[in-house]
Order: sequence, then C-alpha cells, then structure tokens
Amino acid sequence: MNFLSRSPRPPGEQAFHAAIERGGDAWYAACLRITGDAAAAQDAVQDGLLRAWHRREQFRGGARLETWIHRITVNSALTLHRQRQPLVDDDHAPESVTPDPGPAEALAHRQLGTRLESALGTLSPMERTCFVLKHLEQWRLAEIATELDTAVGSVKQALFRATRKLRTQLPQLRSGT
Repeated sequence: MNFLSRSPRPPGEQAFHAAIERGGDAWYAACLRITGDAAAAQDAVQDGLLRAWHRREQFRGGARLETWIHRITVNSALTLHRQRQPLVDDDHAPESVTPDPGPAEALAHRQLGTRLESALGTLSPMERTCFVLKHLEQWRLAEIATELDTAVGSVKQALFRATRKLRTQLPQLRSGT
C-alpha cells in the first residue's frame, strides 16, 4: 500500500475533544478580543466548533488540528462581529481574559491584562479587529484586508491609529515599566 497516495482521514470525535481541551481557552480569548463581548465570544467559539466539525473532511493535516479550528473560530468571531455591529466606534471595554499563572505573577498579569483590554476597548471595532488579527493572531495584512473586505491601505491606517491610541494609553509598555 502506498501511504503517499492516500488522503488523510478526517479527525474523529476523540481528536476533536483533545483539540478543544488544548485550544479552547486560546480560541475564546481571541474571539473575546475581536468581539469585545463575552457572550459573543462564546457564540463565536461554539459556531466555529460546529463549522469545524461539519467541515472535518476538509482538514488535510497541513497544520495542527488546533490551528485549523483556531482560524475557523476567529473567522466566526469576525462574521458575528460584523453582523452585530458595523465597524464604528463603541464605548464599552471587553473583560479581561489574562490567565493567572501563579500568585506573584497573577496580580501583574491581571493588571496588565486589564489595562490592555481596557485600552483595546477604546479602539473602534475596525482598529481593534485589525490590531488583534495582526499583532495577537499573527495574520498578514493581505489576509486581514481580504477577511474584512477592504484595502490593505485601510488596514494599515487602522493599525496606525490603533497603535497610536494604545501608545498614548499604555506608555508603561513602551518604557518597559
């Protein structure tokens, strides 16, 4: 039997449960940063998982299953965010999603996470989405532009505005304090 010619089997239920166990928190955190709303982030993750399950035959194994599902959940968050709210300014800050690694570091992480989430909440949805996808999700500018159905120049401008606003609100991050 030639192993190179056979197509990979779609991941089964056990592989999905293992992927959810390993990646669920990261998917939720990414969706929360995009939507700025805990309930919307939960909806996006749930929708992403359903989409991934129904499309599991399309998984080719070129990436880890968690990475493949992560991308699907982020796309679900973007879709949900567009449906619920056009890309205009909003006034509420998302809740913090920073994990607590230990007692001494937990306070510092929570404080930094709270400041960052609060600062992200001051960005327009377009700025926040572009910033999260570029700097936290490591998407390329062209990918962001395609996903948001806009020009690369518009993405660059949103990133510039977001960075300028965040530098004003988080000067301690620039100086390293």
